[in-house]
Amino acid sequence: MEQRHLGRTGLRVSRIGLGTLTWGRDTDEHDAADMLKAFWEAGGTLVDTADVYGDGEAEYLLGRLMDGLVPRHDLVVSTKAGSVPDPDRRFDGSRGHLLAALDDSL
Repeated sequence: MEQRHLGRTGLRVSRIGLGTLTWGRDTDEHDAADMLKAFWEAGGTLVDTADVYGDGEAEYLLGRLMDGLVPRHDLVVSTKAGSVPDPDRRFDGSRGHLLAALDDSL
């Protein structure tokens, strides 16, 4: 799979990324594992997630799958934060919320 430089970060990532929006919601752990493994075997390295995907389950699943299924050092994980998981779909861009979301993602 074609790789590209990610800006000036020094990172190289696959041109195509794997999104995890449905993980933990419409995609169970078994199917997520199949997706991640096939993506990695095809040369994929960029995985996109967020703290609210699957009500937080997507990041949890990704972490579990990277612990044995795919070498962590082979992947670049991008995440997002700021959305608040409530019915009003609020956004919280405060320093405190963003730092807490980052800690939870790690």
